[in-house]
Amino acid sequence: MFDHYTHDESYVPPINRPHAPEMWEERTPAEISLEEGWKAAIPVRAPECNARFTRLYAPYNVLFVVRGGLLRTELINDGRIDTEGLSVCSACDELYDPLRASRTCPWCDAVLPDQRITGGVTLVSGGGQR
Repeated sequence: MFDHYTHDESYVPPINRPHAPEMWEERTPAEISLEEGWKAAIPVRAPECNARFTRLYAPYNVLFVVRGGLLRTELINDGRIDTEGLSVCSACDELYDPLRASRTCPWCDAVLPDQRITGGVTLVSGGGQR
């Protein structure tokens, strides 16, 4: 079973300075701060990263890595993440978590289908009273 919900979405772990911010700026165009990138990223499992928590910032394919309670670094996602429970946006081809997404893709704002499948469960948005 996937374990995407690891902690409060607004929580940003203490940051290993200056390494983590330097890597964020080096590996991305960094139009947003490291902290905002962490909050926007989706929790994912990446067992080979040897980390307590990992999050994927899909637009730049960056994995945030938390070890020892610190946001230590960002890695380029090389595809070793567990994508179970995630969906792919048909407009931008980025991964998103259908349980966290409302009606639009968090990366490109494209309208998502009313029916999405995640981890064998079908989510249906909208509808009326029965």
